Amino acid sequence: MEDINVDLSDYPSVQFFVKKLKRMNVESITFDTDCNEIDIGGFLDLVAKPPKDINTYEDINTLLIERRADKIYFNTVEFQIRTKGEEDYVEGRGGVIDIVEDEEFDLVRFLESTCKVQDEDPPSVEADKVTNGLVKLYDNMISTSGQEDIGVRETVFEKVMSSITPDAKRFILQDKLKLKQISSIIKSIIMTFSDEEIVEIFVNRVKLLGVFDAEELLTHLTPERLDSILPEIREKLKSMEIEEEYIVDLEKKLRGKIGVGKKGQGKTGQGKTGVAGDSSGTGGSGTGTGGSMGNITSFVSEFSEVSAEEYGTNEIERFFSSVCSLEKDNKDKTGKISEGLENFVKEFVKQFGQDNLLHESVKIRKTFEKVPNEIRKEVFARIIKSKSPVRITMARILLPLMDAESIMSMVVFLIEDGQKEMLRGFLSSLDKEKLSSVRKFAEEHLKEIGINKKEFLELWEKLITSPKNVKRSGGVSVRAYGRLQDKLKASIDLTDIKSLLNSLYESLEAESPEVRGNALINLKNLIEQFFKGEKVTVIRKITDTLMEYARKEKNKDVYTKYVDTLSRVGLMSNLAGYDFLVSSIVSFYAGEVSNREKAKIIIPRLAEFKTKEATNVLLSLLWEKDLSKIVVEKVDGFGVESIPYLMVLLKDSEDKEVRFSLLRIIQGIGKEALEVVKKYLEDKRWYVRRNAVLIMGNIGNEEILDDIYALKDDHEKVQIEIIRTLRHILKEKAEPYLLAFLDSDYSEVQKYVLSVLSAILSDEGVTALNKRLLLEKFSKEEEAEIKESICNVLADKGNSQSVEALTHIISAKKVFGIPLFPDDLRFSAVKAVAEIGGVRAEELLKNLSRDRSKKIRSFVEQKLS
Repeated sequence: MEDINVDLSDYPSVQFFVKKLKRMNVESITFDTDCNEIDIGGFLDLVAKPPKDINTYEDINTLLIERRADKIYFNTVEFQIRTKGEEDYVEGRGGVIDIVEDEEFDLVRFLESTCKVQDEDPPSVEADKVTNGLVKLYDNMISTSGQEDIGVRETVFEKVMSSITPDAKRFILQDKLKLKQISSIIKSIIMTFSDEEIVEIFVNRVKLLGVFDAEELLTHLTPERLDSILPEIREKLKSMEIEEEYIVDLEKKLRGKIGVGKKGQGKTGQGKTGVAGDSSGTGGSGTGTGGSMGNITSFVSEFSEVSAEEYGTNEIERFFSSVCSLEKDNKDKTGKISEGLENFVKEFVKQFGQDNLLHESVKIRKTFEKVPNEIRKEVFARIIKSKSPVRITMARILLPLMDAESIMSMVVFLIEDGQKEMLRGFLSSLDKEKLSSVRKFAEEHLKEIGINKKEFLELWEKLITSPKNVKRSGGVSVRAYGRLQDKLKASIDLTDIKSLLNSLYESLEAESPEVRGNALINLKNLIEQFFKGEKVTVIRKITDTLMEYARKEKNKDVYTKYVDTLSRVGLMSNLAGYDFLVSSIVSFYAGEVSNREKAKIIIPRLAEFKTKEATNVLLSLLWEKDLSKIVVEKVDGFGVESIPYLMVLLKDSEDKEVRFSLLRIIQGIGKEALEVVKKYLEDKRWYVRRNAVLIMGNIGNEEILDDIYALKDDHEKVQIEIIRTLRHILKEKAEPYLLAFLDSDYSEVQKYVLSVLSAILSDEGVTALNKRLLLEKFSKEEEAEIKESICNVLADKGNSQSVEALTHIISAKKVFGIPLFPDDLRFSAVKAVAEIGGVRAEELLKNLSRDRSKKIRSFVEQKLS
C-alpha cells in the first residue's frame, strides 16, 4: 500500500506476524483478488508452522504451492519510494506501453529501470525481478489494450525471455507458471521455444495446476510442432502416473483445437503437401523431400517480413528444410545447399529486386553461419565456378563469411577466367581487416599461385583501387575535387572554379553509373559549402541543373543519389529561409512521381518536407495501390483537412499493414480530429462506423462516450469496438455499460464482453452473470460456448448465489434422466462450484461422486480427497 506508514507497536499481533515473515525472507505478499479461504488457510498454516528445512527451498513460493495457496505469492512485487510526479516506467498509458505500441520497445531500459536487474544477481533473484517486471507489463497491456493485444506484442515478451540468463529462464519456466500473467505470456510465445523446453514447460504446469489447466499452453502450436512433442509428453505424463483416459482426452482436445491429423505423404522430390488436419484430427500434413518452388516462394515472402533481429533458429531450419530440401541422410549436402541458395536468390530477386536482397544479406549470413566451415567452403567454391546468372550476388553475400584461403582461391580462379572487373567489385566490399588477411595469405603462397611478388603487388593495387579514385573519361578525380574545395574555402570568385563545375556536370553524362554517382556525392558536398557562404544564386543554378539531369536518369541507384542530393538542398533551403527553392524541388518531385519506380524513391524523402504542397502530393498518391503502402509507412502525420481522404482509403484498403498505418496517422493528428471523425459514426457502412469508434476511443476521453454508446445495438464488429473503447476509457467504471452487452443479439459480442468483464467484475456483475446463465438465446452450440465462458468467470468471481445457477447447469435433466447440457459445459460448471466452495457446493460435489460422466466423477473424487 503506497503512502501509508503504520506504527506496528500499536498492533502487537501484526508485529509478531511480520517478524515471522521476515525470518522466512518474505519481503512482500501479493493476494489475487479471487483468492479464497483455501488459499488463506494454506498461507496462515505456512506462517504458523514453517518447515525446519525452509532454507533449502530456492523459491519460497513452492511452500505456498504445497499448501494449495495458489493465488498468493511471495516477493513478486518490489516496493519503492517515489517522489510525487516521478515517472513510472510501466504505469498508465505512457512508458513501456507507448514504446511497445510504437514498436520501439527499449529492452535495456525495461530490464534496468522496471525489473532492476543487476549483473551480480544470482539466477533465482534475476528470475524474480524479471517475473515482477513481466507481470507489470502484462497487466498494463491488458488494462490499456485488452487481451486480444497480447498476441500482437509477443515479440516484446520473446525479446525479454531471450535476453536473460539460461538459469534465470529455467527458474521462470519451472516456478513462475502458476502466475496467470506469466502463463499467458509463455503461451503467446510458445513457438519460440525448443521442443525440449515446451515439454518441460508443459510438465511443470501440470505439476503446479494439473492437466486440465496445462493443456491451454499448447493451443498456439502448429500441427507439426505438436506432432513432434506429443510422444514425449505422453511418456512424461505416464511417469507422473496420470491415468491413460486423461492422456487420450488431452490428445483429442489438442488435435481438435489445432487441427492435427496423421502425417500425409508428399511425393518424393516434388515437395507436395498432404491434406491438413481438420477440427476432428483427421487428415494430415506431409512434405516430400524435394523443395518445390511453391515452398520457396512462400519462404521468400515470409523471409522478407522478418527483421534481422527476429530471424532465428526456426527460420534457419526452415531454409534448409523447405528451400534446400535437406535431410539428415543427404549425402550431397553441398549440392543441396548450393541449389537451394540459387533458387532462393532467384525467387527473392524476382519478387523484391536485387538491391533489396543485398540489404537482407545479414539474415542469409546468419543462416550460413550455422553451416559447417568445410561445407560452406565447398558451397562457395561451387558458386564461383558455376555459370549461374546470380552467382555474383550469391558470392557477394557469402564473401564476409569466408576465410582468406577461400577468398584467395576465388581470386586466382577469376583472374584465370579473365574476370578482373568482377573481382574488383568483390574485393571492394571487404573490410580492411579481411582484405589485409587475404593479402598476407597470398604473399605467403606466391609460389603456389604461380606469380612473383612484384607482379602480384601491381595486380593487387589495380584490384583494390576503387574506380572512384581514378580519373575516367568525362570524370573528375578526388584530387581535383579537393582543389575545388580548397578554392571555395578561400572564397575565390566563382569564375575560378567554373571549369571544375563543368567537369562535374560532364561526369553526370558519363556512361559509368559509378562515375555519375561519385559526381553527385561531390556536388552534394559542394552545395553544402555554398550554403555556408550563402551563395543562393549559385545554389539555385546547380539545383536547376541537377533536376534537368535527374529527369533523364535511368539507373535506379544513381537516381536515388539525385533525390538524396535534391532533398538535402530542400531541407537546408528550408532552414535558410529559401522557400522558393523548397517549392521548386517539391514541384519537381510532383512531376516525377507519375513514374512508379521513381515515386518509390521520392516518397520517403518528400515526407521530410513539412509543407502544404508536399502533403498534397503525398495525398494524391494514396489512391495508387502500389504506392499507398509506402506513403502511409513513411509519413509521420497529415493535417485535419486530410482526414476525409484518409478515412476513405482506410475503408477501401485491403492491406492490413496499410490500414494499421492509416489509423496511426489519423490518431497522430490528435484531438483536433475528433469532430471530423465523429461524422463517420453516422455512415451507412458498418466498417466505417467501426473505424470511427476505434479512432475516437484511442484519442478521446469520457466526452465521446455518449456518441459512441448510442451505437451499442449496431453491427457485431462495431459493438466489440465499443466494448474495447469503454474498457480503455472508463477502466473499472466501465462495468455498468458493459453488462448491457449481455443482451446483445450477437453471440460473439457476448463472449467478448465476458472476457473483458472478468477483470473488473463486481457483485452486481456476478448477479447479472448468474441470471444470464439461466437464459437461452442462441443455438445450442453458441449457448454452450457462452455458458462455458460464464462458468470460467464465475470460478474466479462467483458467490453463493452463483452455486444455485451452476447447479442448474449441472443437474438439469431431459427425459429419461439424460443431462440437459453437454458434459464439457457441465464439467466447467463443476469446476466453478469447486472453486467457489461453501456448504452447498460441498453437498453438490458429494452427490456428483456417482455422476454418469467419468471425468466429473474423477474430478470430484480428487477435490473431496
